[in-house]
Amino acid sequence: MKKTVTKAIAILLSAACMAGFTACSTGSKETDKAELTQEETDTGSKDKDEEAPTDETTADSTEDTTAGSAGNIDKAAVKAFSEADLIKVGEHTYYPDYLFSSDRDQMFKDYILSVFENCDKDLHDDIFVYVIMEAETKDEFRFSAKMIMDGVILEEGEMMNWYEPETGYVWDYDFSRFRRCEFTKSNLIPVEEACTTVYEDAKTNSQKLYKGSDISGTYLLKTDGQGNLYYEFTVNKYSIVTIDAKTGTIIQARYWNGIYT
Repeated sequence: MKKTVTKAIAILLSAACMAGFTACSTGSKETDKAELTQEETDTGSKDKDEEAPTDETTADSTEDTTAGSAGNIDKAAVKAFSEADLIKVGEHTYYPDYLFSSDRDQMFKDYILSVFENCDKDLHDDIFVYVIMEAETKDEFRFSAKMIMDGVILEEGEMMNWYEPETGYVWDYDFSRFRRCEFTKSNLIPVEEACTTVYEDAKTNSQKLYKGSDISGTYLLKTDGQGNLYYEFTVNKYSIVTIDAKTGTIIQARYWNGIYT
């Protein structure tokens, strides 16, 4: 009888242990599942956070595009105008590529360039030769130029050079029209903006332009006697438009088709 009771107790204890083990195993699985679900949630949140910069990149891109179009730059206008090509002679003398436009100047071009080169040796300032005229002496010339400072042409920095039998050619200041000035090239508008302003104005006045409405030309950066910088545009050969280089407004527009009436 005693053995039977002992055996029954052993069976009951074994059953209780098995039930407890099963309960523990089930609890562990549920806990593991709960932890896995939380980990997946955290991973999903992390992935979303990593994708966030995509939206920021898009926003930056949109902002850059808006900023780029804010200046109202016309590609046709930028293509129509270019900076005047200045040709250098010696160390200080510059002239535009259109200086020798007349048949007379072409005929004497080599001689005139030799005059420029010879006179350049006495210069200390850069100059911009902009016109060739006939001198009082046969087959000789008179030249006008303006001083250049820091790449800017001084409108009132006038210089003259003419032939005299005693001295030959010598550059000299035209003191009646000569004035140095101080200026700053900071805060200049983009030249593309100036091109667009001139282009639109020229289209409005196309009937006054040389050779119809095909708009093209060159520009130079200049300053007046008070140090106010401006872009001077030559449009279709004969027309001149000046733009304030810091405000972008038109200072003056003189259109001419080259026909005397």
